[in-house]
Amino acid sequence: MNESTAKRERVSDARRAQIGRAKRARTRKELVSAAFNVFAEKGFDAPVVADFIAASGVSRGTFYNYFLTREEILAAVADELAKEINGSILPVLQGLHDPAELVAAALRCFIGMASSDPIRGAILVRMIPIVGGPLNEQMRRHSLAMFSEGVKSGRFKIVSIQAAHDLGLGMVAMVVRTILSRKQVPGNYTQLSVAMYLRSLGIRAQEAGRIVSMPLDIPSFAADATAAGGRKSLFRTAQ
Repeated sequence: MNESTAKRERVSDARRAQIGRAKRARTRKELVSAAFNVFAEKGFDAPVVADFIAASGVSRGTFYNYFLTREEILAAVADELAKEINGSILPVLQGLHDPAELVAAALRCFIGMASSDPIRGAILVRMIPIVGGPLNEQMRRHSLAMFSEGVKSGRFKIVSIQAAHDLGLGMVAMVVRTILSRKQVPGNYTQLSVAMYLRSLGIRAQEAGRIVSMPLDIPSFAADATAAGGRKSLFRTAQ
């Protein structure tokens, strides 16, 4: 084998590997989007693996190459939602530097987005206690950075970042659940809840009230794209 032939074969092998990765990513994306529709139609407790297989049109073996349990695919759906939330919230936070204002704005945006969409909001609320923390690594990094800066600057007077983080997640999950359940709550329920949370971080009541009253452009989920068969797609933009 001469050098030219060897080079062509190396290029060919690299191309095949690239195609294989793209195909695998595409199949995973289709599985996750199909799972979103299953959860939307049947709720969270009723679906079984067979429902996801039927909705996606793949073989059982193919499904298990990607996910072993329904909890794993639910986590994947939540991760995609978290990515969209991250992408929507981060631009809103630009220009803010005070850790308390950053935390309050992030919480208000997350609650606003999750509570505006019953299906997506319910998935997010369901996953917070299962994951036991932020819904993906990007969300975890940003949360840790905000709390660390708050402690370092003396803005937050807390003993444990982890405890403060857990309290915030629990508050978010319950506020979204309360709003989605259509319980009778004040129109400013989100602001009241976030203000109370800020006070737990050591922010004075008047200051907390000022922060949660700051004008904020709450983002929303993009309009649903329609997948094959007329179903709604979890993925909003072409990738």
